[in-house]
Amino acid sequence: MAYRATIEDFREALRARMRATRAGRRVRRLMTLIAVLLLAFATASWLLNGTVDIPLMAMPTVLLLVMLSAPRMQARQFYRLADAGGACRTVVDESGITVTNQQQSSALAWRAMARYTETPRVFVLFSGDKNASSLTILPKRGAPGPGDVDRLRTLFDQHLTRA
Repeated sequence: MAYRATIEDFREALRARMRATRAGRRVRRLMTLIAVLLLAFATASWLLNGTVDIPLMAMPTVLLLVMLSAPRMQARQFYRLADAGGACRTVVDESGITVTNQQQSSALAWRAMARYTETPRVFVLFSGDKNASSLTILPKRGAPGPGDVDRLRTLFDQHLTRA
């Protein structure tokens, strides 16, 4: 595979990580619960007192904006780091994955990864720890041929668990 990472690759991977990990799902539920409770409190205050403090109404909106923009901000930071390395060349085979760019080369055996998920544009491979602290992003557009995405999926299914 040959590709240059984009911000959208990182955004999609981070969103997938939030959906695929227990910690990510917990954070999303907690943020949503806090926003709903603040909104309910503001509504109750308005119904009982006829007035609502502006900060109380603004908090759910700010909280939701932070929740929605966090993956975008993280993606930009990761992209800046990855872009400094230039274009990537990735080899996926029976022994694992090797990613090489202008600055470094990294080889991961299959046992270093436990799970993967697939989005419309990328494959995201996760480490085995419960927070998936390490992830590898493989954009599908980097596959050399049309049947190679299916071959990648088959290799991942053989060696990893689908998240």
